[in-house]
Amino acid sequence: MRSLTSLVLVGLVACGDSDPDPLSPREVAFDATVDASGLSEDLVFEIPEGTRSITVVAEGANDALYALGAFALGDGADLVQLPSGPPGAAMQTSYMQEQIGQMPGGLFQSIRLGTFTHVYPYESGQSVIAGTAQLRVASNQPGPVAITIVMPEDDGANVLPLSVYLVSDTIVDPNVPAFTSELDRVFAQAGITVRIDGVERLTGTALEQITDFNEPQESPTSQSAMVPALVADRPNPGLDVFFVEQLPSGVAGLSLGTPGPPIRGSYYFGVIVRGGFQPAEMARITAHEVAHFLALQHVQNRGISGMTYPDPIDDTTPGVDNLMEDGTVLTPGQSFALTRSALLVVP
Repeated sequence: MRSLTSLVLVGLVACGDSDPDPLSPREVAFDATVDASGLSEDLVFEIPEGTRSITVVAEGANDALYALGAFALGDGADLVQLPSGPPGAAMQTSYMQEQIGQMPGGLFQSIRLGTFTHVYPYESGQSVIAGTAQLRVASNQPGPVAITIVMPEDDGANVLPLSVYLVSDTIVDPNVPAFTSELDRVFAQAGITVRIDGVERLTGTALEQITDFNEPQESPTSQSAMVPALVADRPNPGLDVFFVEQLPSGVAGLSLGTPGPPIRGSYYFGVIVRGGFQPAEMARITAHEVAHFLALQHVQNRGISGMTYPDPIDDTTPGVDNLMEDGTVLTPGQSFALTRSALLVVP
């Protein structure tokens, strides 16, 4: 079941039932099963002191929806607080009908097809409590699920490595000063330094032009989710950023996760940007999509019903210059969320 190789996890070994596979004190993995109740068994793990965030990645069937059904830190208090009853119907309504994918309950989390990711904390009023923690995975389908938990140290990591790929014979390399300086400026608001580790051109892939688009997020079988496999074997430590010739009409870029799994080899590992924009605009689009992958929602989303869904961050306001709308500004709350990402490394 477990097929992913993380940026920091290698050689995952399958384990039985709900016993953790202790890859390191800060990285554990489980094999679990969602039963007819729509929940997995309780999975217990230890949060070390000095942990900056907890990233939970749950990988299961491509056609199943996943989220957290319970999640407690070292104080034992459940943060999810699901309504009573099996969660599957509400998950399907939110994802398929409303096309928002927001999980019911007290924890802001994005339901996902195939591979689910959650990063905690995601706003500045939250903190990681060390000690014995517990979680359960929720799904609309019974079956096996593999869980990876990454708990990076609060060590001052503030460098974001990016690996750039040009999925085209013709796209101009965006890695020019006007692009990098604007990308640096945007993330500097959060105290993050962007490091581009390299640019590679990928030709003859048949993925230069992405023509399908899925709401609320890309599916495991979409064209976009095929792109990360092109470089899954690369040893690069950074998040993959792919520039393509075409995306569907009205789409300038997309993130394969909101947030995405910090795990190389996942079909959701990366962001995709349409080439051809001026460098400063290309940088803004890239920053927007990378911010999605690390942590951030749109300031406000609108469902099929017309209902609006705000992000979980207290200091964002719709209609104000903001990176997660059409601007470039990051609020202190958004900056905090970005700095929790397990993708950040020390200088």
